[in-house]
Amino acid sequence: MDDQQTINNEWHEAEERMRTFRFFAIDGKRQQGDRFLQPWLFGHVYASGSRSRGEKRRASKELKRFFDQKELLKILDDAGEYRDQLMEAQLYDSADKYLEICRDDDGFGRKMFGLMRMKADEKEDKIIRDVYVSMIPLLFSLENLEERFTMIRALDQACRTLYPQRLEDMKILVETMPDESIRSVLPEFEERD
Repeated sequence: MDDQQTINNEWHEAEERMRTFRFFAIDGKRQQGDRFLQPWLFGHVYASGSRSRGEKRRASKELKRFFDQKELLKILDDAGEYRDQLMEAQLYDSADKYLEICRDDDGFGRKMFGLMRMKADEKEDKIIRDVYVSMIPLLFSLENLEERFTMIRALDQACRTLYPQRLEDMKILVETMPDESIRSVLPEFEERD
């Protein structure tokens, strides 16, 4: 077996173990659950709150609890040199799925105490603002969370992919963030013709 095939086998094995951890059967449902949606849900919930020091501590605690699960750590440790690449792949993929769920879920796009549905453009605005005004700044503030920069970049990329027609709005939100150092984590917005 050559070196490239060995590398491919090691990566495939690590990916398969991660997939087994990440996706799980839901009783009575045909679809599978996704454990990697949990960090995004925590991020959303805590970013939507008061953002006090206590809220940030709770957000950090919940996210660290997720990333410190023994089974997940074992998979990552066994992945060796592929550890970061494996984690990054899961975070980027799950960020895409999370924002697609937000876009497609009728319950997410409600206003007036849940009585009225938002129009499509209102829902887009809400998702984009949640990402750039709430979630990314919260994640950036969690200095003891090792995965925060990967999560920030994953959310940003997912939002840019989901709403490419709104890149200018995203750029404005990034440029007006109170903490300018967040910008250094995000890739530049490419000029469009």
